Amino acid sequence: MTEKVLNPWLKMLPDSVRRVDSEIAHNLFWMLDQAGNYGFYLKTTKEFKSTEIDIRLRGISLIKRNYENCGELFLILNRQNDWELFFSVCKDIISICATYSSNEEMVVAVENRLKRWQAFLMENTEVSLSLMMQMGLFAELMFLINILIPRIDASAAIIAWGGPESDRQDFSMADKSIEIKSYKTSRSPQVRISSTHQLYTDTKPLFLIAYGLTEAQNGQSIADLISELDVLISSESIKIIQLFESKLIEFGYMPGMNYDVMYKFTVDSLRGFIVEKDFPRILPHQTSPEIIAVNYTINLQLCTRFEIDINNII
Repeated sequence: MTEKVLNPWLKMLPDSVRRVDSEIAHNLFWMLDQAGNYGFYLKTTKEFKSTEIDIRLRGISLIKRNYENCGELFLILNRQNDWELFFSVCKDIISICATYSSNEEMVVAVENRLKRWQAFLMENTEVSLSLMMQMGLFAELMFLINILIPRIDASAAIIAWGGPESDRQDFSMADKSIEIKSYKTSRSPQVRISSTHQLYTDTKPLFLIAYGLTEAQNGQSIADLISELDVLISSESIKIIQLFESKLIEFGYMPGMNYDVMYKFTVDSLRGFIVEKDFPRILPHQTSPEIIAVNYTINLQLCTRFEIDINNII
C-alpha cells in the first residue's frame, strides 16, 4: 500500500491561496475558489504570448489568462471526491516546473504534460492497475533494463518496444521479434496468449521470454523500474522520452499518479523459447474467419524442447 496522501487544501478558506511548500523558485500555489473548489495556480513573471489552451481534463477546469502583466494558469477540480487524482496531477506539474528555470520553457513543458494527462484520463476510466497488469508491465520493464538496453542503445530499445497492443509482439527489431510473458512462480509456469498474432510472424524469428515472479515486500515495483529507466534514457532526445511516457500511458500507468496498491516483485526465473515449427500455438491462417477473438494458455513445463539460452536471443 502507498502512504496516505495528505490533503493540502484541508485547512484553507474559500477564496484563498497558499504558496506550495517547496524550494521551487516559480510562483506555484494551492487555492480554493469562492465556492470552495480545490485548485492549483501557476503564475508567470511575463504575460502569455497566447491565452488559448486546447486541453480538456476530465473533471478539471483549466483557465489561462493574462492579468496585471503576468500569466496565470488555473486548474480547478469540479468534484471534491476526486481530490487524490487531482493532487497527483498537481504534484506532477510541480515536479515539471522544478526542472525549468525559464518561465517560457516551464509553461511549454507544463502544457505538454497536461496533454499527457488528457490522453491518460481519456483512455482510463478507472485509475488503477490490477496485479496481472502490473506483472505484465513489470516483466517488460525488466527486459528493457536488464537485457535489451545493455545490448543495444536505449533509444533503439524504446523504439522497439511495442507496448500493450495484443496483435503484435512486445518488442520488434530488424532481425527478430520478442514476446514477453510473466507468471506467478507459486503456480505452474503457464502463460496466457491473447490473440492469434501474438505468437506469429512470417518475416523474422520469434522468441518468447517468460518471467517467473513472486510478490515480495523486498522486491521492486513498476514505479521503481520506471525511475531506473528515467535515468537510463535521461540523455536521450525529448522525442524518445515522450515515446516512453506514451507507452506507459497505453499500459494505463501515468507517471506522477498515486496508486492505491503498488505491488513489488522479485524475479525467480527467466526462460527463453524459440517459437518455430510445432511450438504450441493457434495461428491466424489456421483459424476460421468467424472466430474474432482467441485466448489460450500454454504450459511452459511441456515446452522444454523449444527452450533456448537468453544470451542466444539477444
